[in-house]
Amino acid sequence: MSTAARSGKSPRELYSIAKNLGSWDPQRVSLAEDRLHWGRINQEQKEQLIKVCALFYEGEVSVSDTLAWFMLAMPDPDRRMFLSSQVFEEVKHAEFFERFFQEICGNVDTSAYLVPEYRGVLLDELRQRGEAMGRAMIAGDRKALDLALTLFAAHYMGVVEGELAVTGYVYFDDLLAKTGMFPGLHEGIRLIRADEGRHIVHGMDYLRQMIAEHPEFAEPVRELFMRESMQIPSRSDFIFTPNPFELDRDRLMALSYSHVEQRLHEAGLA
Repeated sequence: MSTAARSGKSPRELYSIAKNLGSWDPQRVSLAEDRLHWGRINQEQKEQLIKVCALFYEGEVSVSDTLAWFMLAMPDPDRRMFLSSQVFEEVKHAEFFERFFQEICGNVDTSAYLVPEYRGVLLDELRQRGEAMGRAMIAGDRKALDLALTLFAAHYMGVVEGELAVTGYVYFDDLLAKTGMFPGLHEGIRLIRADEGRHIVHGMDYLRQMIAEHPEFAEPVRELFMRESMQIPSRSDFIFTPNPFELDRDRLMALSYSHVEQRLHEAGLA
């Protein structure tokens, strides 16, 4: 089941939930067993796990930075209230992966894993969407700002969180089920997953609202999702070449496509 089944909760209700459930501390997740497990896997297995964790870390850092533009540009005060909790949570997610690298994997240049298939969607294009919101705010162009906000929500909450990340969670689920290893990593992922479920619910609610108010936004949003879905095979190749844990690549690819379909449905586009 996908993370973001429609909840019907308002931004203020989601903010209230975040106050109670989003206050976990990355420093309190025990990684003691993970240190032992790291020494028991081979180099190819270490490389694949580093690869996935590096992309998560780089993505969390990037969205933490660019989400500030979205929050500042958001005219709805209740949505800004929720987004303030989201910024805090995204920084915590980056902190968790930073700690996992420092204490388990060792010194890793995570940016080296930002191959073209991922660098655009996680970093460069997301930054460009933040800059587009900034330009529209400075120019006082309400129509341009509404479109920039809508495309940012589709890119960030729809694709990065709503397709890439939710598929990545299943990778970790499958890894734990197959090996019985890395319970600390899995606990961190469980907590991150709960936070980002709220983010997706809010983001898709906003996206649906904006498309309903501006039907002309439907086509650029649909094009964004379709363009990103075309990258699923090459992104899967990067993760699963090689595939030393022998996880089910085809199943995870199918899940990626199903997440895209669900996000389109939630946006009122399917």
